[in-house]
Amino acid sequence: MGQYSRLLGCLLALALHLGALPAHAAEAGVTDKEIVIGQVLDLSGPLGELAPDIVNGATVAFGRINEKGGVNGRKIRLVTLDDGYVPANTVKAVTQMIEKEQVFALMNMTGTSNTAAALPLLEKEKPPVPLIAPFTGAALVRTPPINHVFNVRASYADEAEKIVQHLATLGVQRIAVLWSNNGFGKDGLAGVQKAMEKRGLKIHSSAPIEQNASDTEQAVAALSATQPEVIIMITAGAPTVSFIKSYSKVRKGMQFYTLSVMGTQATLRALGPAGVGVVITSVVPFPWDFSHPLAREYRAAMEKAGYNNLSFLGFESYINAKVIGEGLRLAGKDLNRPRFISALENMKQLNLGGFEVGFSRDSRQGSRFVQLVIVSPGEKFNR
Repeated sequence: MGQYSRLLGCLLALALHLGALPAHAAEAGVTDKEIVIGQVLDLSGPLGELAPDIVNGATVAFGRINEKGGVNGRKIRLVTLDDGYVPANTVKAVTQMIEKEQVFALMNMTGTSNTAAALPLLEKEKPPVPLIAPFTGAALVRTPPINHVFNVRASYADEAEKIVQHLATLGVQRIAVLWSNNGFGKDGLAGVQKAMEKRGLKIHSSAPIEQNASDTEQAVAALSATQPEVIIMITAGAPTVSFIKSYSKVRKGMQFYTLSVMGTQATLRALGPAGVGVVITSVVPFPWDFSHPLAREYRAAMEKAGYNNLSFLGFESYINAKVIGEGLRLAGKDLNRPRFISALENMKQLNLGGFEVGFSRDSRQGSRFVQLVIVSPGEKFNR
């Protein structure tokens, strides 16, 4: 009987100890004082020049939230790891995020193939690790919707539709496509093809290009031989700059259209005079628009933090962080991943100040906003 009493006493003590623990103690990335959010992106590889804008945008947005007391009494801590734009490295970085950093959720993952490589790791966690606003417009994270993946930016298909709609309105017929020889390029190429078929048109000519731009001259020769009127470029980083400069030596005055990933000052500096006249899609409002409430907020927050490098990608990252902050707030004090996912799912129409984001049970696509901007002399963007 004495042994039974001692056992009962131990069990009671254990139960009292467990009961004294916070309700969220077992939830990764959540403590009484903080919420850990991770981002895996290319800091050192071919898209490395884009990373500072992305990192600074999210950092400033979370800093602004933290200055106001955080979310439900917790500060947001952002952890960033580099994958060099190599999918195998993405897997390693995401594994580290989950196992060592114990992140609550991930954001701003960059690259289509990189995101595809990470998805199985996120899904095998119980509950799955939420992925918010990956920097890819690919269909693989949109169709069909993935319960724990929420996209803020418009898709590549949306961007392609905007470009083709514009060109069709102008009566342009000979439309060539340069596409990166990876998942991003293939997805974008499919988007252009679909948009053209919708209007009874066909792609005039197309050519792939490697991400390291090693075959630039071959791609230039292949497309220039077909004498296109315009070239749509489904490329990011080095291939875009290399191709535009090389093609301009072969034929002056070619009109180039590129996707939103190229909307950075680093790209304009790299292109120099060759960039004048290039048209770029943007999936966020014009960051330099003094009349736009959210753009004014972004600019003021960046200036306060000591940054003067406004950009479309930086603005997008800032928006992504704000969406996460609102989702965390709506999830409540007793935070866990299922509640966070439910909160985002029920975020039907979030107005951030002239830019709306909304999700639902059947849709993980937050925005379809796309506009066209053009590069003007002096390394500037104009609408």
